[in-house]
Amino acid sequence: MKAIGKAISWLISGLTSVAGILVVLLVCHVTIDVTMRFVFGHPLNATILYVSAFYMVGIAFLPLAAVEEKDGHIAVELLVERFPNKVQSLIAIFGTIITIVVAAAVAMRTGQEALAKYATGSYSIEAGGKVLTWPTYFVLPLGFGLMALVALWKLYGMVTGRETGLSSLAIEDPYLGDKEVI
Repeated sequence: MKAIGKAISWLISGLTSVAGILVVLLVCHVTIDVTMRFVFGHPLNATILYVSAFYMVGIAFLPLAAVEEKDGHIAVELLVERFPNKVQSLIAIFGTIITIVVAAAVAMRTGQEALAKYATGSYSIEAGGKVLTWPTYFVLPLGFGLMALVALWKLYGMVTGRETGLSSLAIEDPYLGDKEVI
């Protein structure tokens, strides 16, 4: 059980690291573009395309599973925290099931779109050059699919009461003074 959860966490860490690298690449690319534009009068071609179609897509969607793993999505617990523990558990299970269904549906639909873009060899023309854009379409099904897998694994842990093996590092929240799973 724990080995599977650790493998999922390892995969999530890898994708999150890729998103972090994309942030650094984005900053470098834009910095070079601005320098080239204002110092030499010749900006880099297709910077806006690379930023919007490559960097931002990866930065936004690759870490989705990491947010799900750490329960980092927005939650309003004003009313639910007053319910008995059993009711809270049932609500958590129901919410996790909804997360699985929605994330899996989005992964499947975006996967179909990615395959269609791959089949047609989707590209964009920038400054007279052809830039392949079909690879970026595979980021969404990857991000949402892994998010659905994490939610499914968490649901399994909730229902069986077993340890999932997902990331178990704890940090102290400086504002609340308590430990939080990361």
